[in-house]
Amino acid sequence: MTSESNKNSGKKEGEIIENIQTGEYRVFYGTKNVQFRNITIDGIEQGEGAFVECRNITIEDTKIFLNYTLWHCHNLAVYKSFFDSKTRSSMWYCENVEIVNSKLNTVKACRNCSNLTLKDCTINSEDFGWKCEGVNITNCKISGINPFLDSSNVIADETELNGKFMFQYSDNIKMLNSIVDSKDCFWHGKNVYCKNCKLVGENIGWYSENCIFENCHIDSIRPFCYCKKLKLINCTMSNCSGSFEYSDVDADIKGHVDSIKNLLSGKVVVDSLGEYVQAEQIRECKGIIEIKSKEEQETK
Repeated sequence: MTSESNKNSGKKEGEIIENIQTGEYRVFYGTKNVQFRNITIDGIEQGEGAFVECRNITIEDTKIFLNYTLWHCHNLAVYKSFFDSKTRSSMWYCENVEIVNSKLNTVKACRNCSNLTLKDCTINSEDFGWKCEGVNITNCKISGINPFLDSSNVIADETELNGKFMFQYSDNIKMLNSIVDSKDCFWHGKNVYCKNCKLVGENIGWYSENCIFENCHIDSIRPFCYCKKLKLINCTMSNCSGSFEYSDVDADIKGHVDSIKNLLSGKVVVDSLGEYVQAEQIRECKGIIEIKSKEEQETK
């Protein structure tokens, strides 16, 4: 039996542990079926990995100030808790996780996690949510440099996301009633569906495949270039120049589009268009652009 297991072998399953502060190394290693309340993980010992290899635990009203707090945990619930900005890599390789009404300021939080639920949380974490599978997000604010890199099966509703490179190399992403503000987002994304969302950025959706945007507003300098099977339904666009370059597109856009460039294939229907740029074509572009008549616009 490991020293960590010896240290915690006296804890009974179903126990409630509360109102303590500890900085001991792996202090709760291997704990099962325990509720933790009002715990502070901090101290001069600078102990890491407070909750490692735990099963069926609940953490509530807890403050985390040390590194590598939750690793290889299964069936974990975190409520009304705080992760300080000094901490790193606070939750890795965890499965079946629920985080509610909590603040995560830790660097590299939630990596390689599966079946992760986030609700009513505020998250400011560089490199958040990398390589996660099965993520459900409701009413959260998430900011970082490149959240959800290479993640799959993510659903977000009523959520604000802010970053530089959001959802790169992601697969099967569903965004509802949300705001995404990111320099680049959905690069190399596959099977993305956004409805009733606002997307702001410079280069949205480049190199993506099989993506659908419905009732969305797109504010982007050069959106949707080099896309395959891109579909826009009843969307609006602003500040968008050089849109859809070398992309395969099926789009119905309300209002005005500043410019479209070198449409590879498919069809884009718009109310009005500033210009269609056909220049420096390296590929043969056969896409069709159709301007709606006033009668068609009035019936929409």
